[in-house]
Amino acid sequence: MSLTGDGERAMALRDGREQILSATSADLPAPHLRDALCELYEMELGRLAEEAGIGPGSGFALVAFGGLGRREVLPYSDLDLVLVHERRPDRDVGELADAMWYPLWDSGVGLDHSVRTVDQCLAVAAADVSVGLSLLDARVIAGDADLGALVVDGARRQWRDQIASRFDDLVASAVARRQRSGVIAHRSEPDLKNGVGGLRDSQLVTALAVAHLSDGRPVVPGGLTTAHRLVLDARTELHRVSGRPREVLHAEYGDEVGQALGLGDRFDLARALSDASRTIAFTADQAIRGSCASLSSRGLTGLLRRSPVRRPLDDGVVEHAGEVALARNARVTEDPWLPLRVAAAAARFGLPVAGSTLGVLVERSPVPEGRWPAEALSDLLVLLGSGEGQVPVVEALDRSGLWERMLPEWSEVRDLPARDRAHVYTVDRHLVQTAVEASRLTTSVARADLLLLSALLHDLGKSREGDHSETGAEMVGPIVRRMGLDPDDVDTLVRIVRHHLLLAVTATRRDPSDPATADSVLATLDRDATAFDVLATLTEADSLATGPTVWTPGRARAHAMLVDACRDRMGSQPGAVEAPTVDATRPHGPPDVVVDLRPAGTGTNHEITLVVPGSGKSLAVTAEVLAAHRLEIVDAEIDLRPPGGVRARMTVSTRFGDPVDPKVLRQDLRRAVDSGVSASLRAALARNASRLIGPPQARSSVLVNRRTDADGILLEVRAEDRPGLFAKVIASILGKGARIDWVVVRTRGAAVEDVFALSGPGAVLSTATEVESLLPRRDPATPGVGRADTL
Repeated sequence: MSLTGDGERAMALRDGREQILSATSADLPAPHLRDALCELYEMELGRLAEEAGIGPGSGFALVAFGGLGRREVLPYSDLDLVLVHERRPDRDVGELADAMWYPLWDSGVGLDHSVRTVDQCLAVAAADVSVGLSLLDARVIAGDADLGALVVDGARRQWRDQIASRFDDLVASAVARRQRSGVIAHRSEPDLKNGVGGLRDSQLVTALAVAHLSDGRPVVPGGLTTAHRLVLDARTELHRVSGRPREVLHAEYGDEVGQALGLGDRFDLARALSDASRTIAFTADQAIRGSCASLSSRGLTGLLRRSPVRRPLDDGVVEHAGEVALARNARVTEDPWLPLRVAAAAARFGLPVAGSTLGVLVERSPVPEGRWPAEALSDLLVLLGSGEGQVPVVEALDRSGLWERMLPEWSEVRDLPARDRAHVYTVDRHLVQTAVEASRLTTSVARADLLLLSALLHDLGKSREGDHSETGAEMVGPIVRRMGLDPDDVDTLVRIVRHHLLLAVTATRRDPSDPATADSVLATLDRDATAFDVLATLTEADSLATGPTVWTPGRARAHAMLVDACRDRMGSQPGAVEAPTVDATRPHGPPDVVVDLRPAGTGTNHEITLVVPGSGKSLAVTAEVLAAHRLEIVDAEIDLRPPGGVRARMTVSTRFGDPVDPKVLRQDLRRAVDSGVSASLRAALARNASRLIGPPQARSSVLVNRRTDADGILLEVRAEDRPGLFAKVIASILGKGARIDWVVVRTRGAAVEDVFALSGPGAVLSTATEVESLLPRRDPATPGVGRADTL
């Protein structure tokens, strides 16, 4: 090629590129701008190749990868080109390469180039996973198409053949990239290319699909394509408005990029990018997990291995191959609450929800209507009480559209950016994180259910105009009534949401130790002891979830002083428990066991009435027999005061399957009372107690108060539910010589509140210490652990 030809090609490329980049977004929107650049580059590269003698049968091929290979050319990104050649002595490869590269350099286009044979291309791709990943986008631009196909097809075939040995490196590289660049949805200035949910994650999904490890399809059809296009358009406009090859969307460009895309200001843009990036990240995570499962089943050992056992977790829910899936007999089309049960099981056992399960639920599960059944609310509380485990589960339901079915109001806060710079997360993610923090503090309140619900709902009002606390209070009433809360609890929760900033603001603006300050706070709350108890803990959880600069040691001290002052002035205690009166009688004649078991509406809950001769030891035996038969106590009122032995009215749950035959239960109870729990029942109890359940999220606590109905103490045990826990606590109390007069059990999601009325010489503080030693313990060094509430 002559110098004149070089100059003409460089000038044509430079002029064409400047003309395209001078167009406004209104005249040439982002997708059309990329298409125009792609056409220009392909045309000019084709002319350069032709003038250099690179044509069909020439033994040379110009192959593009990266943006040009994907036909996603950005305004200021480099061109990634490789000149592929055969080892032919009659051609000067260096001279021909210069004829290609110099006009590109002269035009001002950034260039990442190389000259290699087919074998060299494949060798480099085999040695470097990032090169192998990039060649999956390769396309022949000019020259010998058959030669170029050896690189393009060979790189894809090599990727599929070697993926088993390269998969760990691929995932490690993605993890390192994500850690460096952060989460797009959580960054005020996100990295659109490398961040979590960015374009690299989208390309990762494609790479796993090329390897035949994943189909690359999201749970919601079309979601990945739409999300990828938005992030790509935003990156295109960022290049255009900044005039630089930027990857990080700095705040100064947010308004211009948002307006160019027709979205609005930078906050509207941030919300749209949050939604798109979370869809990409979720799809990538699903693809990685599915690829792991696919690789584990390959090879001779995989073919010879038996199918994974389907372990029951809940009604219609099983564990299969390390994921939560639907049981074969699941009533998908009949049960609108099945998605919540799946979510609760996933969070409770620390397992991911299978992508196929999400797909089935999206397509076939009916939309919930009307008032929630008690089991659905319990499942929601189990989910919210599961700590960090709830984050990926809620994200899976939200990305698939199932979360909004349960809580339609969520759409108003989804991906809504916080206006306060102290907030790390979007509003919806902040609400979930508040529930995470609250789950670690559930044993510090009398009503763990109200704490978790207020954590999830307290900022819903930010989606609307006006004071978000007042607006949120108006929104939350209908929501929790729909969830099945009784009127008093609805009023309390509305009060909590309306005043969820009260303690934080008061502690920083007034003297927190002044009795007048405490009186003002209590008057604002209408002296609602339960509301204050929950609000004291919600304030801490909300602050911890906002960001690292909010819950400082100074603010924590001021908050504690204000809470102590309010409690001194209030006098009354929340959640007072009265002695139960159980209407259960046994037949006349010799003492005998009476069992009445019947379904409690729908679901796996059953009502059971028991009469068992004896006293405390009989109650311990009864608790062991119930646990051995997989009957989890949801609520109970138990009276052991003479005469009449143990009289109990309980709600129990089987979780899955039918309950034990009442005749068998009565027979086992009678034998256990007479001779002790049999070896077979103890083995069943041990199996149930060893079920896979994650470490406790909240720190267990034991509170001691004086009884008002008789001499003795009230021993309140707050802990996360565990199989066999109730029986262990009873045995510990009896072991200290205390007499149990009555018991009230309340289970709120995964949190249990068991109140034991004790009397006799053994009813002393040492009993509380003994009981506390049995409870599930959380590592006190873990951030966010609640206070030890042993009084």
